[in-house]
Amino acid sequence: MCGINGILGTEGASALEGVERMNARLVHRGPDEGGAVARGACALGMRRLSILDLASGAQPMTSACGRFTIVYNGECYDTDELRAELEAEGARFRTTTDTEVVLELWARRGRRALDVLNGMFAFAVHDARADSVTLVRDPVGIKPLFLWRGPGGELAFSSELASLLEHAEIPRRIDRRSLATLLVDRSIPDPHTLFEGVEQLPPGHIATWVGGRLHVERYWTYALAPEPMTERDAVRELRQRLESSVRSQLVADVPVGVFLSGGIDSSTVAALAAREVDAPLHTFSVGFASPEYDESAVAREVAVHLGTVHHELRVEDAEYDPALLDRIVDHVGQPLGDLSCIPTWLVSRFAREEVTVALSGDGGDELFGGYDHMKWAARVQRVADRTPAFARRMGQAVLAGAALVPAAGIAERTRRARKGLALTFLDRHEQLRRLMSLHSEEEAAALLGERRALHPWADIPEETLEGLAPEEFAMAVLAQTYMTSAILTKVDRMSMAASLEVRVPILDRRVVEFALRCPLEHKVRGAVGKHVLRQSGRPLLPDAVYSAPKRGFGLPIGRWFDGAFWDQLEELFRPGRPAASLFDERALRRTIERGRAAHLEGARVSRQAAAARVWLLAQIGRWMERFGVAA
Repeated sequence: MCGINGILGTEGASALEGVERMNARLVHRGPDEGGAVARGACALGMRRLSILDLASGAQPMTSACGRFTIVYNGECYDTDELRAELEAEGARFRTTTDTEVVLELWARRGRRALDVLNGMFAFAVHDARADSVTLVRDPVGIKPLFLWRGPGGELAFSSELASLLEHAEIPRRIDRRSLATLLVDRSIPDPHTLFEGVEQLPPGHIATWVGGRLHVERYWTYALAPEPMTERDAVRELRQRLESSVRSQLVADVPVGVFLSGGIDSSTVAALAAREVDAPLHTFSVGFASPEYDESAVAREVAVHLGTVHHELRVEDAEYDPALLDRIVDHVGQPLGDLSCIPTWLVSRFAREEVTVALSGDGGDELFGGYDHMKWAARVQRVADRTPAFARRMGQAVLAGAALVPAAGIAERTRRARKGLALTFLDRHEQLRRLMSLHSEEEAAALLGERRALHPWADIPEETLEGLAPEEFAMAVLAQTYMTSAILTKVDRMSMAASLEVRVPILDRRVVEFALRCPLEHKVRGAVGKHVLRQSGRPLLPDAVYSAPKRGFGLPIGRWFDGAFWDQLEELFRPGRPAASLFDERALRRTIERGRAAHLEGARVSRQAAAARVWLLAQIGRWMERFGVAA
């Protein structure tokens, strides 16, 4: 695992100096060693976290033929098989790293190498013959790669925004459309960022720079293509693919553990990993004083059942540290409306005391239909398809009267029903978006004084969404937007901030390709999602994993925020501070006061949503100051 960067189109010492500055901002991603090299009209750099071949895997690495030089961030999980294939073709290796395997594969096959690479990666390869550089990002976007195109054809790239911005010519201005999108959708979809002129290479894409021109194209498409199969065959195949994935992702020359929340996904990964190791597996979880957020009891039960060495970090309600805001903003590089950044950072730092690599259970909800809002979106879409518009209008009128009834429990159920009926008059894209949104588009427009949001999945090929059942549509969209821009972003940045490599076996290419072929009936049964994933791990786990209510990886932030947070928030938006002029003053004050009221007396759902809104505002305010961003 590494951090990579480069400057293309600038020769000589200035390019190398720029790359070294960018490297210095990536030390947390690669604390073990670093390197930089000039090649033709470019300079490449990297920082390395040594996982395989600790002694001789230094980068940048040049191929045996001398033509290609690579900087590589990530892991390839079929290294042994690929190395054997290449050796049969006459290749000779100097190291045992996956980096050299990827480099030799590229030297011999070029972009056809991407047909067989299975892993999480972002890499850059310089071709000395053409004086070109090719940039590649893995199919589902586990590893990041940010780009800036200069006005004269120059290109800079890096694994993190803070590193990229060491390039002095990159302007630090807010992209207003991305800001509006962030407020609505919690995150910013690729290829956009919150910095004007800075983009991220989308997942499954390849970019070639030569002669000052950049050509970007897709090499892999996320497209559901269900095939007939029995439940028994589906469970057996998924189990086999998960076993193979976990086995290959345990390979390392450093200690490896597992994040264990007690949920189905992480528990299944832990169970399969425990069967593959000779010594007891180390597992890590975080527990909270608030019982509605605390899954630690189930995690402990799973750990005992599997015989792991379990480590539990206890986080009490009153532990908010204002410095935490700076750490998250600095490493993510732009605000992210995902509260679970905080526990992810805490458990990553905690796990790093024992291991260098951890496996996580991310990806199961998106691939196999685990989110509640997927079910809500499907329900809304089916009501829209099956119920005439006049009947839905009548239902709205009835519910408007029911909202006046003060009976206990009626108000919340009525509110949900009214929202659901209102959504039926929108197309399926907007139905799902509004179910997921942090602010409505109207609220975001009021805060900014304008309506300019991007559509978060405008770049998904429409033909891949046609003809899908409502649940499949939601899974396909969220796997290509929310999973990449929020979930995987959070995991990568927070783990790398602690110099911890996190691998995601459920997003192994073998498992993803199975999920694309698996029929909906084996993913969602009635109101229960992830059916085939549940069944694949059930023989290995205690019943408590399946009977416990589903919880997201959150924390009791609504109560956790104390006076220090509210003081910090007020200070960030005091007149004269950079963020004060960004928002409409009345709308901003209304949002903050609603958050404070919900913090003091709201129910869990409303308190969590209101806390997420003010936490995002705090990030925006602090981000502008930490990165010197102009409104």
